[in-house]
Amino acid sequence: MTDTNRQHLTSLRIVGDVATLPSHAELIRTLVGQGGFGTLTTTTPDGHPYGSLVAYSVLDDGSPLACISDLAEHTRFATENPAAGLFVAGSTPNGGDPMDAPRVSLVGELERCSPSPADIERHLAHHPGASEYVGWPDFGWWTLSIASGRFVGGFGIMSWVGGDEIAAASPDPVAAASGGAIEHMNADHLDASLSIVRTLGGLADATTARVRDIDRAGVTFAADAPGGWHFVRVAFAGGPLTDPGDVRSAVVELTHRARALEGAS
Repeated sequence: MTDTNRQHLTSLRIVGDVATLPSHAELIRTLVGQGGFGTLTTTTPDGHPYGSLVAYSVLDDGSPLACISDLAEHTRFATENPAAGLFVAGSTPNGGDPMDAPRVSLVGELERCSPSPADIERHLAHHPGASEYVGWPDFGWWTLSIASGRFVGGFGIMSWVGGDEIAAASPDPVAAASGGAIEHMNADHLDASLSIVRTLGGLADATTARVRDIDRAGVTFAADAPGGWHFVRVAFAGGPLTDPGDVRSAVVELTHRARALEGAS
């Protein structure tokens, strides 16, 4: 993690393998993914922000790509003033607080572009409905050249990340596919999470623990203790994972190690 990305930790109670937390640039690339929907913000001629929903895909450097109509207001505004942004929010688990979900505001300039055939194919793979209009004469391709991004990972987790850092980062395939594993752990294995937090995470007096995030390097828990709530980071013993299918065995291994330590105490 960069020093900038570490700044958000200073106001949080976090223990464990903090050095293995993913950088905010990685979290941005993972959140934006290979494509989806976001709120495009442009500027009206009288200086007011204007938001609209767009379908986007992602170029190799992380820049969002969209096929939009020349008749749309946001296209007219961007033609006159290229300063623009794209807001993308992560999903909220059932019963969760949307304000604690990850989101990013990318800012930069919206520019016309000529995507490669591979870029167009990738866009249509994510948005098949776009095939009905990509060839129309009043539609064109635009990309957001990212100057920076404001990442918010939930309460107390936030930072600005430069466009170069975002371009150099790569999405985390494990984090992107971890939703099911997180829900399973929190529905059926709260006892295992508590054992891991107490023995491997360094919060021996924890009273409850839930999985907050799983990424290729480890698991982040949200835990309660007499001193208040904490984030607890526990790294996978075998190092970063490369396949989302390996999450189950890696978490089982953490559970076995935690149980063994409990039994030895």
